[in-house]
Amino acid sequence: MKNISALVVLLWTGLSLRAQHKLPDGSRTTMLEMTSRIADIDSSLQVKNYSLTQRIALLRQLHQIDQRYRDSLENGSRSASKQQFFTHKMVANDQANQVLFRKLVDTFGWPTQHKYGEQGTQIAWLIVWHAKPDYQKRYYPLMKQAYQQGLIRQDPSQIGERLKRFSK
Repeated sequence: MKNISALVVLLWTGLSLRAQHKLPDGSRTTMLEMTSRIADIDSSLQVKNYSLTQRIALLRQLHQIDQRYRDSLENGSRSASKQQFFTHKMVANDQANQVLFRKLVDTFGWPTQHKYGEQGTQIAWLIVWHAKPDYQKRYYPLMKQAYQQGLIRQDPSQIGERLKRFSK
């Protein structure tokens, strides 16, 4: 994560330096376009040795990242360039979150309320909800099984309905 954060800082630093040196029109836009496609979390993190406490903290971080640009889209600037930036960041973050969540589930199983609490299971549902249908299809059976066994409270039926619509 430090590498990505450093890269973003360097890119933003480069942006302000370039802006001061009067680069041709469009350079600032190009730099913003490049940084907008970088996720706020490093999806190459290795989670296999994470403790339960670390996994819960990671899920909370994924939730913050998930919501950051969605909130900006709803409540932020209405300028087209900022909306595009927020959208690109949201997509990049969703993809990184899904990679990390897949690692968590593949290693430790579906997050249950007993281990991860209500918030942890809600975050799991949200990550899957914000994914494309092929990702949802992969996790829907696990969610459904956990729900039927009373291990989570989040009813996966909305995701099931969405999958039905996309399969037609």
